[in-house]
Amino acid sequence: MKKKALYIVMIIAIILGIIILKTKGFNYSTVYSEHERLEISLGDDYNIKDIKKILNQTVNGNPIVRTTTLFKTSVAIDSKKFSDEDIQKLFTKLNEKYSTDFDIKDIKKDVILNEMKIESIDTMTDEEKTNLIAQIKEKYNLEYTNEELLETTSKVQLSKIAKTSLYDILKEFIIPLSISLGIVMVYFAIRYHKAYKNAWIIIPIKLAFNMILLQSFILSVIAIARIPVSSYMPTLVIMIWILQLISETLNNEKRINNSNK
Repeated sequence: MKKKALYIVMIIAIILGIIILKTKGFNYSTVYSEHERLEISLGDDYNIKDIKKILNQTVNGNPIVRTTTLFKTSVAIDSKKFSDEDIQKLFTKLNEKYSTDFDIKDIKKDVILNEMKIESIDTMTDEEKTNLIAQIKEKYNLEYTNEELLETTSKVQLSKIAKTSLYDILKEFIIPLSISLGIVMVYFAIRYHKAYKNAWIIIPIKLAFNMILLQSFILSVIAIARIPVSSYMPTLVIMIWILQLISETLNNEKRINNSNK
């Protein structure tokens, strides 16, 4: 009776989860949702803890920072959205602490040139460059030099990052887990075929049903409770998969031992 009630609760939760997914989808963490990424080249003379402290003082929205590149000479900062004010505050603090010369102009340049449909600065005459600089100053309130417009490399870059779906997070594990389930189902069919009539087919099917039901229930709870989907998902799925296999094996071993008495 208790098991039947548990199945009913799980099925109801799965139905609610499907409704939530259809209307709202999963609540993805910043790194896995559609967001912006600010990459800053700082060299090797910095402390990631100091960067985090500066971020807490300057950027809203609980940004996430981590080191990048092989030699950790750059940091990547992920946030739902960076405001110009936040970026300028961040650059001011970084310039004060590390004697750098970061400027929001470095980020804005490519965006401005794209908006103005400027394909090449190299082919422009000095007069055209002067006119372009004047137009940018008037429209965007930012002042560039010829050298800054021609500069092709930058120590800072702001880019938009597309959302990573749950399938993208788990796709590397789907085939291995499916193969492992198939192997275990064959083992269960052979091992427990004498437990009761038609056990060789009922037990493997029951195993697959319970495994899929539990995983669906957990995903539904995550969707309903709006728990952020993040890098913990593969670990969670595998742990539940293993624990469920152990539980099903123990239950069947107990049943077959009782039937042999």
